[in-house]
Amino acid sequence: MSARVQMKVVGISEALRHMREYEKDLYTEVTRQLRTSAQPLAQEVGGDFPERALTNWTGKQPTRRRKKKGKPFPGYEAASARGGVKPKVGIGKVVNGERSIVRIQQMTAGGAVLDGAGSRTSNIFVKNLDTYAPTKGTSKRGITRSRVMYGAVKKRMPMVETVVANAIDRTDKMVQQAISGRV
Repeated sequence: MSARVQMKVVGISEALRHMREYEKDLYTEVTRQLRTSAQPLAQEVGGDFPERALTNWTGKQPTRRRKKKGKPFPGYEAASARGGVKPKVGIGKVVNGERSIVRIQQMTAGGAVLDGAGSRTSNIFVKNLDTYAPTKGTSKRGITRSRVMYGAVKKRMPMVETVVANAIDRTDKMVQQAISGRV
């Protein structure tokens, strides 16, 4: 689950795409460094997940009714939700005509449910979540809802800009070194 906070940077995704195609070692190194530089942002965003969610929302064994559907409803655990926020880097798939190079995603089921539940349903659970933790913003109304991630990333945009600027600088230096080594 990830809410979209956008910052448009021209050229870096194309450079990464070409690196991945022609210079795999360089691409691997750039994405490793990008992931490392995005890790503090992911930890800070993860820290914004609440200590406690709804009172009766636990990871107890599924009821008979849930067993029929095959999958238990995920419980919410603050520690795993906070630690489940991870940076994803590299050239992502095309969304709205653009590729992302850095994404911060919630990788745990309970954290993802807390953050984005309710875009297509309006049951009592979602109503209770909306009362307890109202959505902080959406990238597009009715499509992406976010109670934690969108607001957390948006308020840390200077940190995001630093991560991207560092990625651009490192990519430029590595490309220049690779070119210098071949000439």
